[in-house]
Amino acid sequence: MEMSPGQTLGVLGESMDRRAFLKMSIAGAAAGGIAEIFGAGKVLAAPSAHGRYESVVPEIFMPVPAPRQHSEAIVIGSGFGGSVSALRLAEAGIQTTLLERGSRWPTDPWRDIYGSSDGRMFWHPSKSLAEKSLTSTLAIPAYAETLGSMASVDDFGGLFEVSWHNNSVLMCGAAVGGGSVVYIGITAQSLRVPFDQVFRGVVDYDEMARIWYPKALAGLGATTVPSDVYRHSSFDNARDFWRVAKNAKYSPYFVPGNWRWNVVRDEIAGRAKPMTITSAGARSNGSLNSLTFTYIPRAESTGKATVHPRHQVNDIHIERSGRFVLDVDYLSPYGDVLAKRILTTDRLVVAAGSLNTNRLLVKARDSGTLPNLNEYIGAAWGNNGNANFDVAVSGKKKDQSAVGAVGFFDTEGHYARCVVNSTYSLGPMESVVAASNTSVIKAGLTSVDPTRGVFRYRRDSGTVVLDWPAGGNGGVAANSMRIAHRLADRSGLPVDAVVYEPDLMWAHGLGGADLGTACDAYGRVKGYKNLYVNDGAMIPGSAGASNPTLTITAVAERNIAHIISQGG
Repeated sequence: MEMSPGQTLGVLGESMDRRAFLKMSIAGAAAGGIAEIFGAGKVLAAPSAHGRYESVVPEIFMPVPAPRQHSEAIVIGSGFGGSVSALRLAEAGIQTTLLERGSRWPTDPWRDIYGSSDGRMFWHPSKSLAEKSLTSTLAIPAYAETLGSMASVDDFGGLFEVSWHNNSVLMCGAAVGGGSVVYIGITAQSLRVPFDQVFRGVVDYDEMARIWYPKALAGLGATTVPSDVYRHSSFDNARDFWRVAKNAKYSPYFVPGNWRWNVVRDEIAGRAKPMTITSAGARSNGSLNSLTFTYIPRAESTGKATVHPRHQVNDIHIERSGRFVLDVDYLSPYGDVLAKRILTTDRLVVAAGSLNTNRLLVKARDSGTLPNLNEYIGAAWGNNGNANFDVAVSGKKKDQSAVGAVGFFDTEGHYARCVVNSTYSLGPMESVVAASNTSVIKAGLTSVDPTRGVFRYRRDSGTVVLDWPAGGNGGVAANSMRIAHRLADRSGLPVDAVVYEPDLMWAHGLGGADLGTACDAYGRVKGYKNLYVNDGAMIPGSAGASNPTLTITAVAERNIAHIISQGG
């Protein structure tokens, strides 16, 4: 999911009317992308939430069966790594409990289930804002817009969390299926060189390419865009991207996408609400082939795995016997604690996403409930070198698809992987393209950048906060603009119309429990037997591709297969 605020750092050619460009205030330009996603300015006040959503989305208010008090295995988190872990453990005959703090959201061809400007979009914004560090306010006006938007909506258990840290803001899914419910479906495989730069031999690329990447693609059901769908006008931006990349001497190719193409066809034919073809911020019509259609129901069908939404793990302890003990809150969609539960397990897989896996483990180590965790827990966290940029191309502006269908590799300097992204967030270019009726391609990329942050426990508040270095994305910005200008030179316009959007609101965080340091090469957490990390937190700061979901899924498949085969 490529969502970021923007700030104008690019250069516009002399041929463009500078007065038109200057009319974009820094605040307006910076907020252009993020405000659109969060509905900034659309909600004037925060009414009382209770009683508001039961008739809008009654499915998430259904009672959830209580998990077993003791399970052979518990998996925390139902995103890519967690869903893989639950399925493979269950297939091995191990009774597995899958805990997810968020709701299990339905899909419907016509209903706008997630909303666009109310509490269904945010995971408890009031709590997030209350925990915001004083040092986390960044000097980019888009953050003021986001703060205002969050403060104006209901405090509800919505789709994803926005949390505020030092010099960065992190986003993560909060739903059964994790980030797969809201991302834009890109399933990109890294090349060998960037992969080896990141993993440094801990994970073998040849084995990944031969076994685990294909297994993950099959498990996710990811395929390239069908030719009839690609010809539709909503894919003009993808075709523009192909043309511009080819002219810039890159080698574009079709990137596998995690989409249910028959539903996309239904959108085109008017049989379903247009969401994917219009780049809706979240797609509830079933067009996105999330984990709720693949790994999760397959795990449940074994009869050995149960899924428990709205179960939030707060703390992890260990008994003298070696069994793990979890303090869990069973929540209502409004965040009310309906029950407090103590669950135990013989095997614990922490797969709550890089943010929440680090929160749980750093807190457990530094508060003393898992004191044997080593110093590498919480360290060396990276943002996947993420950035976005926009390039104007000739052609009429229109609604564009959310599908990142086309990509290429740039192998000069820092390795980067570029994809055409959804154009629902054009950031600083929005005012220009609206006035000029010009088409724009939006690209997201990954640079293999060494900058890292550290998660730290705050004893006074009991919270865990990421310390990210100020200006830490400088190398990523330079690499992004190098590629963007190379594309813009071939854009079809007589001017160099490029804007870089610094990605300081990160949804692709990786690391903090890295393979080879905090964990062994297969995700066994050092210091404890039968404790594993099998999600983005195990990936050393970058996946060498944008986005990282395919690599997370493939490495998770590799890890859990080895662990099961070795008996732990």
